[in-house]
Amino acid sequence: MLNMKPGLAIHWFRQDLRLSDNPALCWASQHEYVLPIYILDDENPGMFKMGEASRLWLHHALISLNISIENNLACYQGDALKILLSLINLLPVQSVA
Repeated sequence: MLNMKPGLAIHWFRQDLRLSDNPALCWASQHEYVLPIYILDDENPGMFKMGEASRLWLHHALISLNISIENNLACYQGDALKILLSLINLLPVQSVA
C-alpha cells in the first residue's frame, strides 16, 4: 500500500515565525502542499493591539521569513477567522496548523 500524504495544509504563522523547531510547521509539512500565511488582525486584538515599534519589527521579520520560504508567504489583513474560513471555502484545505 502507498503512503499517500494528505493534500493541502495551511500553516498560519501567528506569533512564532520560526522555521526550525516549529511543531505546527513540522506537522503541516507532512502534507503534500503547505500554504504558509500570516494574518494581521487589527479588528480583534482588543488591548493587545500592536504598537508602532512592534509593527516595524514585524514588517522586517515577515520580509525575512518570506525570503526564507522563497517568497511563498501569503499575507492578509483583517478578521482572522473570516480570512481562514474564506481560504478553507476557496481551496481544497485538508487541515490548518
